[in-house]
Amino acid sequence: MNMAYPYFSPYYPQPMPDNLMQMRQQQMMQPMQQSMPQPVQQNPIAQGGVQWVSGEQEARGYLIAPNSAVALWDSSAPTVYLKQSDASGKPTLKIYDLVERAETPRTAPQEKGVEFVTRKEFDALAALVGEIKGKKNRKEDDDDE
Repeated sequence: MNMAYPYFSPYYPQPMPDNLMQMRQQQMMQPMQQSMPQPVQQNPIAQGGVQWVSGEQEARGYLIAPNSAVALWDSSAPTVYLKQSDASGKPTLKIYDLVERAETPRTAPQEKGVEFVTRKEFDALAALVGEIKGKKNRKEDDDDE
């Protein structure tokens, strides 16, 4: 057997040169890259942050997904816009003006208190009841005679 010429079997794949291998890898990656859709970003998505707009017109034009809501803070006025959309995607806009609340002292809620009589008031009432009972007993005795 002559070792100067290596034997290549038609039944086994032949080794590829490195540059051909790279070309094949690039060809395989191109369809995958082309088929992946690129995300379209219309508005920044809120992740617990504050969404700022510069006026009512921008709030009205702010795009949101169906069945969602977002609070939009006006950077030029003390106003908050609540933009909501229904299942069909139809948006509604509610406008809230921020008004400072004057600080009021906090007091405990007033519950209807339970009122008790003093011992003096109780004794006076007991004496009055005893006096009425005594008159009633005397009247019954007078009637019996």
